[in-house]
Amino acid sequence: MPKMGDAMSEGKVIRWYKKAGDPVRKGEAVLEIETDKVNLDLEAEADGTLGTIAVGEGQMAPVGGILAKILGEGEKADAPPATPAPPAAPVEEKPATAAEAKPAADGQSRRAIDKKDSIRHSTGEYGEAVDMKGPRTDRSIRHDQGNVVAMPQGGERHRSSPLARKMASEMGVSLDTVQGSGPRGRIVAADVKKISGGQAAAARSKSAMPALQQPAALETRQIPLSAMRRTIAKRLAESTGPIPHFYLTADFDVTNLTSVRQQLIDIEGAKLSVNDFMIRAVALALRHHPNINASWGSEAITQHGEIHIGVAVATPEGLITPVIRNADQKFVLEIAQEVRALAEKAKNRKLKPDEYQGSTFTISNLGAWGIEEFTGIINPPNSAILAIGAAEARVVVIDGQIVIRERMKVTMSCDHRVIDGATGAEYLRTLRQYVEQPLRLVV
Repeated sequence: MPKMGDAMSEGKVIRWYKKAGDPVRKGEAVLEIETDKVNLDLEAEADGTLGTIAVGEGQMAPVGGILAKILGEGEKADAPPATPAPPAAPVEEKPATAAEAKPAADGQSRRAIDKKDSIRHSTGEYGEAVDMKGPRTDRSIRHDQGNVVAMPQGGERHRSSPLARKMASEMGVSLDTVQGSGPRGRIVAADVKKISGGQAAAARSKSAMPALQQPAALETRQIPLSAMRRTIAKRLAESTGPIPHFYLTADFDVTNLTSVRQQLIDIEGAKLSVNDFMIRAVALALRHHPNINASWGSEAITQHGEIHIGVAVATPEGLITPVIRNADQKFVLEIAQEVRALAEKAKNRKLKPDEYQGSTFTISNLGAWGIEEFTGIINPPNSAILAIGAAEARVVVIDGQIVIRERMKVTMSCDHRVIDGATGAEYLRTLRQYVEQPLRLVV
């Protein structure tokens, strides 16, 4: 397993293009591996025959670990490791027959009855309890209308008028639910009509409610960590822990910048974003502030002699920062083309190590997602990262006049071991001049 970056400690085998016993030629792709940043093909280092494969597809291997051996003429492959015998299948216990289970069930029932000789049951929100120990001789049911309905005792027949019985049959009302208001509790037609009206209203209320659409069932699942996600977690922990962050926010007027951008698009027919201008502006401002274009070390602070801007790119597996090298020496159109090419390679995991390593300053732009303002986490060994929000039209006051201007907020996260507050503020003031006077970026 090759070492493809300073932070790489292991890699993952994605697929083998050859199988054991296949002939291979020097320079021929034998397998694909996944590192912390990219996927790449490993080529055979000599002619021969592929021997026993030591690391299967989907498995991890440490840097320097053996993936397979290429055998020369006359060499024999090592014996494959013995496969452990599968564990014996568990013996399935036969369920007890009904005859065997009955005595136990009977015993449990008797013990339960002896232990709980009385069971009390609540009838609802009103809290009346009915003793279930003996036969029930009297009970009551409360309805939504607040009526208490007397239930007949034992097999006692309801006292009701012939008209009430006819109405109850036609309306589908059970006389068990009707409280009689006539002499000696006799149910009359008015009682049935009252109960029927309440049930009809409840039915209408229920039918009037819109049917709720059942949401799709959610699924709990575990997503194995990719090499990229492991590296992101490790590096962010190294950043937010040891590096003392502080933050500076500024609000830039980008009205002129957006106008120049549109003019270049119309003239050149090129795809240009505000971010392309920001990359050049950041790089040019760093030329005036070498103490920002720096890295912390245990013995010294290094001020870099070149300006390489890392640009955060979102991929399905996580964040990666392709690097625009010597960004201060490139025009906006060059930067735009390079950013798009690197972003495409990043999303396909085709970046080479020198295309994502060695940045001296990083920018992250979430303006396309409508984010107005956020803070970034410093990407070691950089000493700062600039978080760029969305450019949007806002009402502002200029020279005592209320006007609408395009505004954009930026926040710089700084490593306080290298950058002091005033140092960072001076850099943002220089950056403002380049952003708000965009002709500086195109000449």
